[in-house]
Amino acid sequence: MSRRSHVFNIPSGFSFLEQLATTILSDPTLDGLFDSQTRLQDYTILLPTRRAVRNLQNLLLQKSGTDVLLMPEIRPLGDVDPEEMIFAEAEAGLTGLSGALPSQVPAISGIERDISLMSLVQAWLETSGRAGGLASASKLTAELTALLDSLQIEEVDTSQLNSLVPGEFSHNWQQTLEFLKILTSAWPLHKQEIGRCDPSERRRLLLDRLTTLWTTHPPGGPVLAAGSTGSIPATSRLLQCIARLEKGAVVLSGLDMQLPPEGWAQLKNEHAHPQSGLFHLCEAMELQRSDIRTFPGLQTKSTTNIQCARAAFVNQALWPTSLTGRWVDLLTDEKPSQNLFENMHIYEAPDIRSEAGVIALALREVLETPKKTAMLITPDRQLARRVSILLRKWGVKINDTAGQPLSRTPVGIFAGLVLQAMVTDFSPVNLLALLKHPFCRAGQSAKTYRQMISRLELYALRGFKPAGNGVKVESKNGLDYIKARLERLQSEKRQDKQNTKEEAHIGEVITFIDKLQQLFKPLREVPFQATLNKVGLALLAVMESLSRDDANISILWDSARQEDSEHLDAFMSVMVEFIKAEDFTVPQSEWSALLDYWLYQTPVRPRVNAHPRLSIMGLLEARLVDADLVILGSLNEGTWPTLPETGAWLSRPMRESLGMVAPERRIGQSAHDFVQAFSAPEVLLTRAEKISGTPQLPSRWLSRLRALHAGLYEDICSWPDAERLSTLWTALDTPPPPKAEKRPEPKPPADVRPDRLSVTQIATLQSDPYAIYAKHILKLKPLDPLEADVTAAIRGSFIHKVLEQFTLNHPDTLPDDTAAALRETALKLADETAEGQAVLLYWWSRFSAVADWIADFEMSRRPGISKIFTEITGSMTFDIANKPFNLTAKADRIELTDKGYINILDYKTGLPPSKSDIEKMRAPQMPLEAAIAISGGFEGIDKNARIKELSHIQVHGGYPAGTIRTEENPEELAETALSGLKKLLEYYADENTAYIPELHPDRVSFRDYAHLARVQEWMSEEDS
Repeated sequence: MSRRSHVFNIPSGFSFLEQLATTILSDPTLDGLFDSQTRLQDYTILLPTRRAVRNLQNLLLQKSGTDVLLMPEIRPLGDVDPEEMIFAEAEAGLTGLSGALPSQVPAISGIERDISLMSLVQAWLETSGRAGGLASASKLTAELTALLDSLQIEEVDTSQLNSLVPGEFSHNWQQTLEFLKILTSAWPLHKQEIGRCDPSERRRLLLDRLTTLWTTHPPGGPVLAAGSTGSIPATSRLLQCIARLEKGAVVLSGLDMQLPPEGWAQLKNEHAHPQSGLFHLCEAMELQRSDIRTFPGLQTKSTTNIQCARAAFVNQALWPTSLTGRWVDLLTDEKPSQNLFENMHIYEAPDIRSEAGVIALALREVLETPKKTAMLITPDRQLARRVSILLRKWGVKINDTAGQPLSRTPVGIFAGLVLQAMVTDFSPVNLLALLKHPFCRAGQSAKTYRQMISRLELYALRGFKPAGNGVKVESKNGLDYIKARLERLQSEKRQDKQNTKEEAHIGEVITFIDKLQQLFKPLREVPFQATLNKVGLALLAVMESLSRDDANISILWDSARQEDSEHLDAFMSVMVEFIKAEDFTVPQSEWSALLDYWLYQTPVRPRVNAHPRLSIMGLLEARLVDADLVILGSLNEGTWPTLPETGAWLSRPMRESLGMVAPERRIGQSAHDFVQAFSAPEVLLTRAEKISGTPQLPSRWLSRLRALHAGLYEDICSWPDAERLSTLWTALDTPPPPKAEKRPEPKPPADVRPDRLSVTQIATLQSDPYAIYAKHILKLKPLDPLEADVTAAIRGSFIHKVLEQFTLNHPDTLPDDTAAALRETALKLADETAEGQAVLLYWWSRFSAVADWIADFEMSRRPGISKIFTEITGSMTFDIANKPFNLTAKADRIELTDKGYINILDYKTGLPPSKSDIEKMRAPQMPLEAAIAISGGFEGIDKNARIKELSHIQVHGGYPAGTIRTEENPEELAETALSGLKKLLEYYADENTAYIPELHPDRVSFRDYAHLARVQEWMSEEDS
């Protein structure tokens, strides 16, 4: 029998593995190809992926009808993971061959290779005088690694790079070539020194050694290689060897026997065609299509004819461009039946969210039919994650074979947060993110720990970022700054004897900060420039310490017994590579980014209790896998297929000179995957018309299908079920129309209504009564943001402190250089607080102008002033609804004149209230301060003292740097304001009066409680 008959084909439309299992079970001789004594267990079967291996094993057991079966030896020929060792057990038969065995030259791991190459790249950057830190080095390393893999897979000698470019381009190419010497010289030398080889190189060695062995010593039993396209040269040589064996056979998947001969001949240069890979394999085997036999014993099902007809249709749609003119011939007797499109559907979603929603609904609906299976095939990881999350939301766990990056797992996030907190000097945002991670416990019980973190957040982390706080620390450690802020707050609470409980809580938080200092000690002791070895060991020590609870059990390691065990195993593999890197030095600022880079490059596939009938797969994983419903997602140009890329280093002419395959070969492989998946019993093709608002072009294959179908019948309609599911998804995803809410009108009992307010809160009571209700009755205080920016309020508070301190320092006589003294006071106060430092950093020039203006202001006012009170508190009490009410105030500055009059001044760094607002009592603060002064409510000021001046002092640093505005008739304003206030308070003393939110929205300055009052839900557009 001709050797050419040892190559078979299972056409598209047939279940490849199912047909393979059926035939070798029923006829192990393959229609007489092997001798009649051949048994199933004599076979050695080679398949492209491990998943295909498992599926074939299951099919053989299932179809045998027995519980026990002597299995053939089924091995993966290749797998998604390029580092897998192939045929290690075959090495025993290679001992008679020359050269070192592959086991004696182990492959270098991915991270170890990255570290080694990155070291070489960094050394080159330094010696060439080029700028660039680790970020630049890591990017160059990634591009270099991609080139190295391509050259090794395609078996291109790196030394050819030296003579690649003609002389006229040599000058420019020399610059690149100098860098590529890392590959041509430094890297081979490094591998020789450490006794390792690249993963792709080792795979080639293994395959070539096996090819040599079987060529010289053919195996005793039959060898069957099935489903491979031979895209890797070493694999192609092995397939050629197997096809020549007396007991060997190669089974191709989806070879199109109907493609016209002239079209087949064009595939030599049509690399993007789905049959291109098979064409080049046949060419390597020196076979014509007519030499290839149909695999014996093909079994047809009720849907097989339709599936085969659909496969023929899609193959015709993807004919080479020169043959599309023949489509018109299909309008005659070759026109396919319309019923082959019954289970072929297209859904074009408006966006990726809707695409994921409809796919998730389609997958979920499959579970309503017993034994029905479905899978989503997509190269788009974003779509896969969205579908997985939606199904999990509905209680369905789906197996995503691509896994997820280790950096997005709990242990990866925890490790990243530890280093991020360290390299950012324990900034509040990063520290809080770490401390709120589930693995973090710091030696405490869960309840105690949650309370501690809550108190730390409230007392020290909210507001402006802590720094300095007046404490001189040598380490400049962010935790020291946080502790200093806590100690200042504790001192303030100690002076206020009513807050002893809070003082104790703050003391506990200070103790906790000291403990954090100890827990982070291993990382803090690592030098700024340190080897990865030291960083890795210190990181593990800190992670373990932080994760211990009150029983001294590490939650981190305890998680290994849960579903996080695979995550932890993968993480420790990465850390082993870190610890082995004793010569790779990294600055502290790069620790976190480097760890995240390698964790992201490490995929993990946890063994979750996923539903057995649903799966999400990438293109490689889905090869030779069947399902009743196959969903092909993200069919947009640039996603599926991806655009061809030549890489960062080699142009197309360069690649051709080196004998490398065209970049379009990957498109051809993806096209073959598309054709095979399209031949499933039921197919749904989906795409998003827009992604992130950007219009997307449909995949070239989808456009071809539409064009051919439109010519034969009419355009392919959207899937009826997709329209139904789209409507259902829209209903699920769209919230119900907002219910018209009423403005809240809380009416608390009279006995809980406030009997004490400050003069600054009276304007709030007028404009936004609900804020008074929330603050004084519900006792709710707004949280400051984390790491707050310098606001107008912070700037104003600091300027007030400077003016107060200056007046306290010089109560009677002014210094010789008043402006200089003001600047000196500001600088001293700024040293005590981070807020002050930030204010002066951006506002120093304006403050300097303010200091000059204040100096002139003080010199003009001090004559005739006997005493100055600064930041003085006062109060007055009067009856409201037969109950005492206390009105308080804190005046910025009150002056006593030599003649016994009172001047009340209020500093403003922003705009002061208008005269109209003051006269109409919309801004009653100053008049009410005057009323308190008249009543003798300020200590040191006589009762019934006359008010001479009521002025706003605006200091803004412009031109001029300050202004004074004095109100007329201050005593009359005070009397009117007090009378109006009493009427207002009488009104709100009535328990039938509601505290309405934003009564006068145009006068509301701060909306701290707007979300609580749900203002946006009830306020009309006109109101807003």
